[in-house]
Amino acid sequence: MNATDLLLLGVILVSTLLGLLRGFVGAVVSLFAWLLAGWAAFHFGAQLALVLAGSDAPSPGMLLAGYGLCFLGVLLVVGLVGWTVRKLVKAAGLSGVDRALGGALGLARGGFVACVLVLLMGFTALPREPGWRQSQVLPVLLPGAQWLRAWLPGWAAQRVDFNGDGPHSIGLGDALAPPPTGAHAPGI
Repeated sequence: MNATDLLLLGVILVSTLLGLLRGFVGAVVSLFAWLLAGWAAFHFGAQLALVLAGSDAPSPGMLLAGYGLCFLGVLLVVGLVGWTVRKLVKAAGLSGVDRALGGALGLARGGFVACVLVLLMGFTALPREPGWRQSQVLPVLLPGAQWLRAWLPGWAAQRVDFNGDGPHSIGLGDALAPPPTGAHAPGI
């Protein structure tokens, strides 16, 4: 085991433990709360800023307050609903099942995040390092990272080199450069 393995396994382990602690209901409600809060802030933050500003045009600070209050308000309300549902699950005697399913969801989430990290590492020169080739965890996660690469625009996918022998693993700075002129993702 090397540092790459420890990092990737650490991500998976922490996610699994958080899933076990929160339970399935807690993990799903948390994800839903963040997504809904972001959506609500995006769609209603400006309107809330107008209400806060009264008859005046909202200042940048008032806009920030509108978006922030909308986000936090939805997060709080959905969090309270989730807390109530978790209490009901516990009262029904299903907390063991909830925690087991939460652990499974945490394991899946950790695996996904680890695959994203492997994909991001493919943009760098890390695949040229001996630790990459000696990794015991990378062969397990590489199919997921390759699947994720297929979802990238063509110009970005070309820059991912998991083998470390291609011309595109030349460092993170170049990987973050804007796309070449006229580049587009095929089929989009």
